[in-house]
Amino acid sequence: MNDISYYLYSELRQIPFNIYDLISKYIESNNNTKVAFVGGYIRDLLITKFHKQVFPKPVDIDIVIEGSSVSLAKFIKKNISNVEICLIKEFNLYNTVELNINDLKIDIASARKEIYSAPGLNPKVINTTIEEDLQRRDFTINAIAFEVSRKKVYDLYQGIPDIKGKELNLLHENSIADDPSRIIRCAKYATRLGFSISRESLKQSQATVCKWPWKASKNKDKIIFPPAISIRIRMELSEIYKYDNLTKIISLLAKWEIISILNKSIQVDNKFLRGLNWIKKLNGNYLLFLLKNSEDLVNICQRFFINKKEKNFLEDYLDVKKILENKKDQFLSFSPSRWTEFIEDRNLDEETVKLLICDGGLFWRPFFKWLFIYKFIKSKKDGDLLKKEGWKPGEAMGKEIKRLRYLEIDKICKI
Repeated sequence: MNDISYYLYSELRQIPFNIYDLISKYIESNNNTKVAFVGGYIRDLLITKFHKQVFPKPVDIDIVIEGSSVSLAKFIKKNISNVEICLIKEFNLYNTVELNINDLKIDIASARKEIYSAPGLNPKVINTTIEEDLQRRDFTINAIAFEVSRKKVYDLYQGIPDIKGKELNLLHENSIADDPSRIIRCAKYATRLGFSISRESLKQSQATVCKWPWKASKNKDKIIFPPAISIRIRMELSEIYKYDNLTKIISLLAKWEIISILNKSIQVDNKFLRGLNWIKKLNGNYLLFLLKNSEDLVNICQRFFINKKEKNFLEDYLDVKKILENKKDQFLSFSPSRWTEFIEDRNLDEETVKLLICDGGLFWRPFFKWLFIYKFIKSKKDGDLLKKEGWKPGEAMGKEIKRLRYLEIDKICKI
C-alpha cells in the first residue's frame, strides 16, 4: 500500500460497529465481490490529510458494490452486534439501500451506469463496475473510491490533485446538463470546504444555465420543466438551509452569474441578503422568499411544485406590497391597531407576513410587531363579562370585543 492507501485503510477501520471487517467477511464469503467506500467521506478524509481540516465524526457513509446492495445490507444487519437500532430501507429504482445503525447512516448502492435522455430527467440505469460507477459522480473530488479487498484507491479523474489544489472540477462536459442541481451543490462545496470552482466548470455551468428553460420530450408530451430538476434543486436547498449558510451560497451563485437556475428575477443586493438572513431567523419558507418577485408566478410555482396554499401566500404578498406602494402616505400614519386590522381583516397567513418583514422597506416593523406583539394582545373584556354588562351575543358584541382589543393594543404599544 502507498501512503494514501494506508491512511484511508487506517481511517476506515475506525468506522463504528466494526463495519469494515463485516464488509471484508462478506467479500470473502461471496466470491471476492468488489466493494468500495466512495464519495463524501473519502473526500473529507483526504481533505483532513492534506489540509488538516477537521470534520465531525461520520454520520453518512457511501458504499458501492459490484453486486447486490440488499445482500450486503442484510449481511451487515445479521452479523452486527451491540447496536440498539439497525434498519434497512430499500430503493428499487436505483438498486440502493439505506442502512441506519443507531446514528450512523450507510448508503449502499449497486454499481451502476446512468444514461440521461434529456436534461434533468431521471436516468436509465445499467449495472456495471465500480470504475464505471465513478463516471456518474458529480465532481472529481467525489469520484475517489477505496476498494476493500485489495486496499486500492481508485482516482480515475484526478480528484486527489484537485483536493490538494482546493479546486472543484465537474467530472465531464455534460455534468450540469445531466443534473442541473449540481450547480447548487458546487456552491455548497465551495463555501463548506473553502474550494474554488475551476474555469472550465464555471463555463459549463454558465453555458448550460443560459439555455434555460430546457425542453424535454417524454411520452410525446412536451415537458418544459422536467420534474426531477426541481425535486433535486429543492433537496439541495433544503440541506443547505439546514446545515450551511444559504446567504453565502446564493451570493456565490450570483457572483458566478448562474442565479437564474433558481429565479432570474432575483437581484442579489444588500436588501435581498438582509431578507434572506431574516427568513431564517423567522423560521420562514426560504423557497417562497427566493421566488416571491418572479416575473411569471404561474410558471415558477409550477416548476418548483409550489402547492395551492403556498401560492396563495405569494399572491397575498404581492397584493399587499402593491397596496403599500400605491398608498404609502396613508400607511405612514397607521396606529398599531390599524395595522392589526389591516393584517387580520385580510386573513394574512404568518408566512405572508414573514415575507413582508423580510422585504424590508418602510413598513417591515409593523408586520414584525404584529407577528410577535399585536396578535397576542386580547381585550380585557371577553364575551362572558360583556353579557353580564347587558350585551347580547352577536355581531355587535363581536365588534365591541374587537374595539376594546384595539384600544388595548394602542395602549400597550404606547408604553
